[in-house]
Amino acid sequence: MRSAKILEISFLTRLMLPLIMLWSAGTVAQNIKRINLLEFKYGFHVPSADLAERFGSSSDIGVTIQSVSAESRVFFGLEGMYFFGNNVKEDVLAQLRGFDGTIIGINGAPGDVNLKERGFYLGLNAGKIFPTTSNKSKLTGIRAQIGGGLLQHKIRVQDNAETITSLSKEYLPGYDRLSNGPAVHLGLGYHYQSPTGNFHFHIMGDLYGAQTVSRRDLDYPTGQYLDTKKTDVLAGVSIAYVVIISRATTSDTIYY
Repeated sequence: MRSAKILEISFLTRLMLPLIMLWSAGTVAQNIKRINLLEFKYGFHVPSADLAERFGSSSDIGVTIQSVSAESRVFFGLEGMYFFGNNVKEDVLAQLRGFDGTIIGINGAPGDVNLKERGFYLGLNAGKIFPTTSNKSKLTGIRAQIGGGLLQHKIRVQDNAETITSLSKEYLPGYDRLSNGPAVHLGLGYHYQSPTGNFHFHIMGDLYGAQTVSRRDLDYPTGQYLDTKKTDVLAGVSIAYVVIISRATTSDTIYY
């Protein structure tokens, strides 16, 4: 089970290094006008391919840091998304249930158990805003982007009353079917900046695609290691409120 953590740490380290290099290069360069943006996102997505067999629709919240060229409107950045939902189609607790669907706790009463979806996406992205206004100083237009990163998801088994011995903390990894793998993120939408101020927002159509595999040594419901690679797809829409966190100086020399 440690392989999942090792994979995440290794992947995130490799992901951060190029971002830091790109960010540094854009910051120290002279006479390059750049705007740094912080985006707070909310989205709603529907799964397809193999992911649709495990989960239903989900919501997500996320944060993105972008560095945008004020002249070319080309941007790059780092994005993170945490997604969650209550529609789990695979009943990993079926073998623990009685004929009426309940699971009896140590107190002899039916337990209170929920299955939920949890996951995240973390990656780098790059893209361009194609202007739809004559005001060249504003970032308003069609926004297209592409990115790559890591997609991870699992089934959260929540024993609300904590009365079921088989669902103690040390046993939960055997039920959660934690899976992750490399992913791509495609986005197309509209970015708006107010002509009289710095109010920004954007609305995007999103498509996430990933090749994932189980990272658990043993799946308790099947008694096996789930080594089949899955094709996971999420499609939906997102909206983001955007804040300018810094604006580059136009002077010839920048001091730090």
